Amino acid sequence: MIEGSSSGSLPRNLVQGEKLSPQIARLIRELIMTGEAKGHAKLRTEHLAARFGVSATPVREALMSLHGEGLVTFEPGRGFKVVPMTRQDLLDLYDAQAYFAGELTARAVPRLTDENLEQLQGMQRDLVRAIDEGDGLAAETIEIGLHRVVNMAADAPKLRWLLKSTTRYAPFRSWSSVRDWAGAAPEDHLLILRALERRSPRTAGAAMTAHIRNVADLLADHLAERGVLADPGDVAEGRMRVHLTHLTERTSPHEV
Repeated sequence: MIEGSSSGSLPRNLVQGEKLSPQIARLIRELIMTGEAKGHAKLRTEHLAARFGVSATPVREALMSLHGEGLVTFEPGRGFKVVPMTRQDLLDLYDAQAYFAGELTARAVPRLTDENLEQLQGMQRDLVRAIDEGDGLAAETIEIGLHRVVNMAADAPKLRWLLKSTTRYAPFRSWSSVRDWAGAAPEDHLLILRALERRSPRTAGAAMTAHIRNVADLLADHLAERGVLADPGDVAEGRMRVHLTHLTERTSPHEV
């Protein structure tokens, strides 16, 4: 039996042989980003364990990890709750992603071969074809692959790690469901590819940065329409309440 699992086999979306708690944390992030678990919603360990088909231990480890990331709160005796995310919170994450992606693109310019550029052009054509055929899953897969070719060519593992850390905090996957993404992404790519072919690091990096920020705005609109993003005032009040609770727990009566 796998450590932490409730049976000898793992449910779909969980990978055999990998530590469970990071995988559970990824699934909970997705629940938050899709709006299934909205701001202030309670996250009950036993319910999540039953949902994912695992024991309570990796779920609690995952929730404590997300608490450290600021995605959930934890209060002894009250458990875990989702921290509401505002539009600005989301855009801040994508601004960081845009910076790292732009820097990787600029560094990739002198390293991309003619074969790499032909590959990227082919992927762009495949992306447009998949969108025209209504194959959202294929389009998303091609999009990820196109970015990966550029990022790997940069030969900057630390920057790639930093980029990956930003995507972990905003793990949105169903880009084909976002209104206007199907038109915006291919158009943005044309500017990026043109700059790569001209061997212009500065222009290519700026085009990639603009692309990430552009799709981030589309995603923010999409999530706001679905009620995933919270009102800034509501979030500020909630954060202050948690902050005051923590201060009260740490302060003795003689220090008041």
